Amino acid sequence: MKLTQRQLKVLNHVVVNGQEWADNAKKESSVLAKVAKYESAYDEAVAKGNYLNRQQRDDEEARLIQERYDNAPWNIKRERDYPSLLECVHAILDGELDALQAKRKIVKERHPKGGN
Repeated sequence: MKLTQRQLKVLNHVVVNGQEWADNAKKESSVLAKVAKYESAYDEAVAKGNYLNRQQRDDEEARLIQERYDNAPWNIKRERDYPSLLECVHAILDGELDALQAKRKIVKERHPKGGN
């Protein structure tokens, strides 16, 4: 479906790829209804300044999630890297405690107490 620039901007406000969404819509009336439904929300968002479309908002959210993951405190990072409980049980049952302790030592060195 051929969209005007404004229709495309409104759709991109609510879906990741407005043109693709419109091309896959069953009816043109569905596309026009979606544009009409979100037109005022789009206008309000643009008026606030620093406008981001849906793809940009999703990308920013993913960046913030990754940033929080990367900047977690040392104890969270250490917990993520430690061998799982299941790995520990297998190491105990298989008599591989030295290998398990070696893995734990590496994790402790990578994420020292009180570090970041």
